[in-house]
Amino acid sequence: MPLLSSTAVLDTEKFGKVLLLADTHVGFEFELALKGVRVPRQTKRMIEHYVALGQREQVNTVLINGDVKHEIPVATETATEVREFLSALAEHFENVIIVLGNHDGKLDKIVEKINKRNILLYSPRGVLLTTRENKKVLVLHGNAKPRPADFLEADILVIGHTHPAIVLRDPLGYTVRESVFVKARVSRRRVFNKMYRKEELRGLQVPEELLDKEIILIILPCANPLITGTDITRTLLQRETTTKTIVAYFELWSCPDKVEIYLTDFTYLGTLYLLLEIEHKIVATREQVDWDFL
Repeated sequence: MPLLSSTAVLDTEKFGKVLLLADTHVGFEFELALKGVRVPRQTKRMIEHYVALGQREQVNTVLINGDVKHEIPVATETATEVREFLSALAEHFENVIIVLGNHDGKLDKIVEKINKRNILLYSPRGVLLTTRENKKVLVLHGNAKPRPADFLEADILVIGHTHPAIVLRDPLGYTVRESVFVKARVSRRRVFNKMYRKEELRGLQVPEELLDKEIILIILPCANPLITGTDITRTLLQRETTTKTIVAYFELWSCPDKVEIYLTDFTYLGTLYLLLEIEHKIVATREQVDWDFL
């Protein structure tokens, strides 16, 4: 898989222009080596590419939305790689914001050893940013629920964690997998009522006018070139809520016509509903092929 050709950028009041990445999974090649798959180190390649991307977009800050490192829970084999990665980013950007993900156990210890004041760590429950257009953007990895008050205030929710990808097939069955951005507009009230129990809302005033506003969900693709991602028809259409990801609370399976899919160069592929319709037609065509000519 190639590195991301583009990614989302926020123009914020506090941190200036912010480059959004998710799931860099530094050190993933070490796990592959344990399985007998030898690949070159990707750390330097990712540093050079995302620094260049930041310069192209003229950003002040890079934000990694969870899973900076791959090794769980404590980086031993890959700690040097993670230090190199974060140190280089801290040299090239005014700020390096990290929203902790499920792979980032003890990452705070690594950051302490780097000793760079411009590396800022935030809870898995997210960081709420305000854009210059006065939009509230809540960025969290997606393995933990956001704080209820933040969720009510946010206009846009940005997550990673699911490594969204799409499987493209031609009529003869040849397939290729591409990383994608996902954008969906959903009912805030429905998600809020699914996500939070009464005891989690104790003492919180919940204005009805906030619940009546829709919320935009954006899912970032995986920034590690060795990870191909997971087919969104599996992750976005699951109907059972699990503790592994908050995506199930959005019930995107119920509104595929409101789920937009983009390649990493922001080419618009269509809605999830349209892509599913195309897939069904391809399957039907394949089943109707007369193979007697062979």
